[in-house]
Amino acid sequence: NSAFMAFLVAGMLMGVVYQQMYNSLSVYLRDNHGIQPSGYGFLLTASAVVVILFQFSVTRIIKKKAPFLMMAGGTLFYMLGFSMFGFVKAYWLFVAAIVVITIGEMLVVPTSQTLAVNFAPEEMRGRYMGMFGIVWMIPATIGPGAAGVILDNFNPNLLWYIGGVLCAVSALGYYILHLKIGHQERFQPQIDEANPQLS
Repeated sequence: NSAFMAFLVAGMLMGVVYQQMYNSLSVYLRDNHGIQPSGYGFLLTASAVVVILFQFSVTRIIKKKAPFLMMAGGTLFYMLGFSMFGFVKAYWLFVAAIVVITIGEMLVVPTSQTLAVNFAPEEMRGRYMGMFGIVWMIPATIGPGAAGVILDNFNPNLLWYIGGVLCAVSALGYYILHLKIGHQERFQPQIDEANPQLS
Protein backbone atom coordinates (compact mmCIF):
# COMPACT_ATOMS: atom_id res chain seq x y z
CA ASN A 1 0.00 0.00 0.00
CA SER A 2 1.97 3.01 -1.27
CA ALA A 3 -0.24 5.53 0.54
CA PHE A 4 0.34 3.79 3.87
CA MET A 5 4.08 3.71 3.24
CA ALA A 6 4.01 7.45 2.46
CA PHE A 7 2.10 7.94 5.72
CA LEU A 8 4.81 6.03 7.60
CA VAL A 9 7.65 7.97 5.98
CA ALA A 10 6.01 11.31 6.80
CA GLY A 11 5.56 10.10 10.36
CA MET A 12 9.19 9.04 10.67
CA LEU A 13 10.45 12.42 9.45
CA MET A 14 8.26 14.11 12.02
CA GLY A 15 9.22 11.57 14.69
CA VAL A 16 12.96 12.17 14.31
CA VAL A 17 12.34 15.81 15.16
CA TYR A 18 9.87 15.11 17.97
CA GLN A 19 12.35 12.78 19.69
CA GLN A 20 14.70 15.72 20.21
CA MET A 21 12.42 17.10 22.90
CA TYR A 22 13.29 14.17 25.17
CA ASN A 23 17.01 13.77 24.55
CA SER A 24 19.07 16.45 22.80
CA LEU A 25 16.99 19.44 23.94
CA SER A 26 18.16 19.23 27.54
CA VAL A 27 21.81 19.04 26.45
CA TYR A 28 21.40 21.89 23.98
CA LEU A 29 19.75 24.17 26.54
CA ARG A 30 22.40 23.41 29.15
CA ASP A 31 25.43 23.81 26.91
CA ASN A 32 24.26 26.75 24.80
CA HIS A 33 21.95 28.72 27.10
CA GLY A 34 23.04 27.72 30.59
CA ILE A 35 19.66 26.29 31.48
CA GLN A 36 19.93 23.77 34.28
CA PRO A 37 18.01 20.45 34.45
CA SER A 38 15.36 22.04 36.67
CA GLY A 39 14.64 24.57 33.91
CA TYR A 40 14.31 21.79 31.36
CA GLY A 41 12.06 19.91 33.77
CA PHE A 42 9.76 22.91 33.96
CA LEU A 43 9.44 22.88 30.17
CA LEU A 44 8.21 19.28 30.28
CA THR A 45 5.88 20.15 33.14
CA ALA A 46 4.41 22.99 31.09
CA SER A 47 3.82 20.55 28.24
CA ALA A 48 2.06 18.10 30.56
CA VAL A 49 -0.16 20.84 32.00
CA VAL A 50 -1.25 21.94 28.51
CA VAL A 51 -2.15 18.34 27.64
CA ILE A 52 -4.11 17.84 30.86
CA LEU A 53 -6.07 21.05 30.37
CA PHE A 54 -6.85 20.84 26.67
CA GLN A 55 -6.42 17.33 25.20
CA PHE A 56 -10.05 16.21 25.54
CA SER A 57 -11.39 19.46 24.11
CA VAL A 58 -8.93 19.36 21.21
CA THR A 59 -9.78 15.73 20.48
CA ARG A 60 -13.49 16.53 20.27
CA ILE A 61 -12.75 19.29 17.77
CA ILE A 62 -10.27 17.48 15.55
CA LYS A 63 -12.42 14.39 15.06
CA LYS A 64 -14.72 16.65 13.04
CA LYS A 65 -11.91 17.68 10.71
CA ALA A 66 -10.15 16.07 7.76
CA PRO A 67 -7.51 13.86 9.45
CA PHE A 68 -4.65 14.35 7.00
CA LEU A 69 -5.11 18.11 7.29
CA MET A 70 -4.95 17.77 11.08
CA MET A 71 -1.70 15.82 10.70
CA ALA A 72 -0.30 18.50 8.39
CA GLY A 73 -1.40 21.25 10.77
CA GLY A 74 0.04 19.51 13.82
CA THR A 75 3.34 18.95 12.04
CA LEU A 76 3.48 22.65 11.14
CA PHE A 77 3.14 23.41 14.85
CA TYR A 78 6.13 21.09 15.37
CA MET A 79 7.99 22.95 12.63
CA LEU A 80 7.39 26.30 14.31
CA GLY A 81 8.06 25.14 17.86
CA PHE A 82 11.26 23.21 17.21
CA SER A 83 12.61 25.88 14.86
CA MET A 84 12.17 28.44 17.63
CA PHE A 85 14.89 26.76 19.67
CA GLY A 86 17.39 27.77 17.01
CA PHE A 87 16.32 31.42 16.96
CA VAL A 88 15.23 32.51 20.44
CA LYS A 89 17.29 33.03 23.59
CA ALA A 90 14.86 34.12 26.30
CA TYR A 91 13.64 31.36 28.62
CA TRP A 92 9.99 32.38 28.32
CA LEU A 93 10.27 31.90 24.56
CA PHE A 94 11.54 28.37 25.15
CA VAL A 95 8.40 27.82 27.23
CA ALA A 96 6.33 29.26 24.37
CA ALA A 97 8.07 26.89 21.93
CA ILE A 98 7.17 23.91 24.11
CA VAL A 99 3.54 25.04 24.25
CA VAL A 100 3.48 25.32 20.45
CA ILE A 101 4.97 21.83 20.15
CA THR A 102 2.43 20.46 22.61
CA ILE A 103 -0.43 21.89 20.55
CA GLY A 104 0.99 20.01 17.59
CA GLU A 105 1.25 16.87 19.71
CA MET A 106 -2.42 17.10 20.70
CA LEU A 107 -3.33 17.23 17.01
CA VAL A 108 -0.92 14.57 15.77
CA VAL A 109 -1.02 11.75 18.32
CA PRO A 110 -4.74 10.86 18.37
CA THR A 111 -5.16 11.55 14.66
CA SER A 112 -2.19 9.40 13.62
CA GLN A 113 -3.47 6.44 15.62
CA THR A 114 -6.91 6.74 14.05
CA LEU A 115 -5.44 6.99 10.56
CA ALA A 116 -3.27 3.92 11.09
CA VAL A 117 -6.37 1.92 12.01
CA ASN A 118 -8.36 3.29 9.08
CA PHE A 119 -5.64 2.34 6.61
CA ALA A 120 -5.81 -1.29 7.66
CA PRO A 121 -8.14 -3.92 6.24
CA GLU A 122 -9.92 -5.44 9.22
CA GLU A 123 -8.16 -8.80 8.88
CA MET A 124 -4.73 -7.11 8.76
CA ARG A 125 -5.17 -4.51 11.47
CA GLY A 126 -2.56 -6.00 13.79
CA ARG A 127 0.04 -6.08 11.03
CA TYR A 128 -0.64 -2.47 10.07
CA MET A 129 -0.46 -1.29 13.67
CA GLY A 130 2.83 -3.15 14.05
CA MET A 131 4.18 -1.30 11.03
CA PHE A 132 2.85 1.95 12.49
CA GLY A 133 5.00 1.34 15.56
CA ILE A 134 8.05 1.81 13.33
CA VAL A 135 7.11 5.49 13.09
CA TRP A 136 8.28 5.86 16.68
CA MET A 137 10.93 3.13 16.96
CA ILE A 138 13.16 4.16 14.07
CA PRO A 139 13.28 7.86 15.06
CA ALA A 140 14.00 6.84 18.67
CA THR A 141 16.90 4.75 17.38
CA ILE A 142 18.54 7.19 14.97
CA GLY A 143 17.40 10.56 16.30
CA PRO A 144 19.69 10.92 19.34
CA GLY A 145 22.82 9.82 17.47
CA ALA A 146 22.15 12.11 14.53
CA ALA A 147 21.52 15.02 16.90
CA GLY A 148 24.76 14.28 18.74
CA VAL A 149 26.76 14.47 15.51
CA ILE A 150 25.26 17.88 14.73
CA LEU A 151 25.68 19.25 18.26
CA ASP A 152 29.30 18.08 18.48
CA ASN A 153 30.52 19.12 15.02
CA PHE A 154 28.37 21.98 13.73
CA ASN A 155 26.52 25.07 14.85
CA PRO A 156 24.13 23.63 17.48
CA ASN A 157 21.29 25.77 16.13
CA LEU A 158 21.53 23.79 12.91
CA LEU A 159 19.80 20.90 14.67
CA TRP A 160 16.62 22.93 14.99
CA TYR A 161 16.82 24.40 11.50
CA ILE A 162 17.08 20.90 10.04
CA GLY A 163 14.21 19.84 12.28
CA GLY A 164 12.06 22.61 10.89
CA VAL A 165 12.83 21.53 7.32
CA LEU A 166 12.02 17.87 8.08
CA CYS A 167 8.70 18.88 9.64
CA ALA A 168 7.87 21.03 6.61
CA VAL A 169 8.52 18.06 4.31
CA SER A 170 6.42 15.83 6.54
CA ALA A 171 3.54 18.32 6.58
CA LEU A 172 3.69 18.53 2.79
CA GLY A 173 3.49 14.74 2.64
CA TYR A 174 0.36 14.71 4.79
CA TYR A 175 -1.19 17.42 2.65
CA ILE A 176 -0.52 15.44 -0.52
CA LEU A 177 -2.12 12.40 1.10
CA HIS A 178 -5.14 14.58 1.86
CA LEU A 179 -5.38 15.53 -1.79
CA LYS A 180 -4.83 11.98 -3.05
CA ILE A 181 -6.90 9.83 -0.70
CA GLY A 182 -8.51 12.16 1.84
CA HIS A 183 -11.82 11.91 -0.05
CA GLN A 184 -12.14 8.18 0.67
CA GLU A 185 -14.89 7.30 3.11
CA ARG A 186 -12.57 5.64 5.62
CA PHE A 187 -10.68 8.91 6.03
CA GLN A 188 -13.72 11.12 6.48
CA PRO A 189 -14.43 12.85 9.81
CA GLN A 190 -16.49 10.86 12.28
CA ILE A 191 -20.24 11.34 12.04
CA ASP A 192 -22.80 10.51 14.70
CA GLU A 193 -25.49 8.63 12.83
CA ALA A 194 -28.05 9.43 15.50
CA ASN A 195 -27.46 13.07 14.71
CA PRO A 196 -26.84 14.08 11.10
CA GLN A 197 -24.50 16.80 12.25
CA LEU A 198 -20.90 15.97 13.01
CA SER A 199 -20.51 14.58 16.50
